[in-house]
Formats: sequence, structure tokens, C-alpha cells
Amino acid sequence: MEVHHPHHPTHKKKWSEYIIEFIMLFAAVTLGFFAENIREHIAEKNKTKELLEVVAKDFKKDMKSIEFHLKFNDYRRNICDSLDSLIQLPNDKIEQQLYYHLMHEFPHMSKFTSFSKSRNEAESKGYFTNNNDIELANSIHMYNYFNGELDAFFQTEMNTLSNYIDNKYYKYVDPDILRKGKGLPKTGFPYKMGIKKISDDDIKELRVQLVTKFDIIDYEKQLFDSLNFYANKSIQLIEKQK
Repeated sequence: MEVHHPHHPTHKKKWSEYIIEFIMLFAAVTLGFFAENIREHIAEKNKTKELLEVVAKDFKKDMKSIEFHLKFNDYRRNICDSLDSLIQLPNDKIEQQLYYHLMHEFPHMSKFTSFSKSRNEAESKGYFTNNNDIELANSIHMYNYFNGELDAFFQTEMNTLSNYIDNKYYKYVDPDILRKGKGLPKTGFPYKMGIKKISDDDIKELRVQLVTKFDIIDYEKQLFDSLNFYANKSIQLIEKQK
């Protein structure tokens, strides 16, 4: 005996239902797209904030290093002042120990190295080119400019000084005495009154070298002051964004 099941008529959707379903699907996809964009924007903003905080910390490290270099430059200037005064005395009235100490110290230099890794990373990602960060971008641009000036100036000073030491330094010192004070173990420079005879022309030449050194140190101070200013300004601008 066959069992017959009643056939239910298939519901035919109206055009309005298709339109509603399409609108709901479109809305869901669109909202998902916007939600993902917002999530990525928030994530990128957090990354930017974290990196800029590291940039600010590195600027603070630079400022500590700048403080050291400014103090070291004061020391260098005092050495040059002392040597300039000493070398004007008659050769037999110059205390040998002090003279050799000053001659040993006056060529010393110290290169400033900026903590620039985080700053370079932020620049490569365009964090300083946003229209909202024009002031910060300009501040960092000026910092990089003065840092480049300082680096180039250091290289010039080093080349000039190396040439001077190679060609003229030993007109003013006795290598044996110099070796005693610089060698290991250090015994210090021997004390006595009087140094080897140095001609008046050579003394003038040394004084010109010292004057040049004064100018170098003074210009470096201006560069360090500029670096300090723009590092501090950049830190303040970054901290405003928190």
C-alpha cells in the first residue's frame, strides 16, 4: 500500500526579501571591514606611540652624553689655556712634568655618538612626515642636521690633528721622556725644571695650533648646545602626544 505525502508548496521569496538580505549581508561585510580598519589603526597608533617613547628615551640618553662632552670640552680648553701660558715662559723656567702632561693631554678628543636607531626606524616608517607632526619633524630634522655637522667637524679636527702630530709634534717633545709617561706600567713624567730648547718660531706655531683648538672647542660647544635644545624640544613634543 503506497503512502502518499502531501506536497507543500515552496515559498517564493519576494524581491523585497532579497533586497533586505543583500543589505544585511552588505552591512555585515562593511561593518567588518570598518572594524578591521579601526583595529589596525589602533594597533598602528599604539606601535607609533611605543616607538616614539623609545625615541624620547634615546634623546634623554643623548642629552646625558652631551653633558659629558660639554664637561670634557671645558677640560680640553683648560688644558690648552694652561699650555698656552706655560709655553710663553723661557724654556729653562718651564716645569718639565707639567709641560709633558699638558702636551700629552691637549690632542685628546672624544667622538659624540647619538642613540639614533629608534629615530631612524621611526623616520623610515614616516612617523615624522605626518601633517600633524610638522613641529616634531622640523625639530628632529634640525637635530639630525647639527649631529651631522658635529660628526663632519670631528672628522676634520681628527685629520688636522693627526697630520700635526705626525709632522710637527716631536719638535716639542723628547720621545724618551714622552715614552716614560705614556708607557705601561705608567711611571709618570719625571720632574725637573726646564725642557729641551724650542725655537721662538716653533713656539709661535704651537700657539697658533692652540688658538685653532680654542676655536674648534668653542664651535663644538655651540653644536652641542643646539643638539641639547632640539633633543629637549623633541622630547617635549613627543610627551605632548601621550
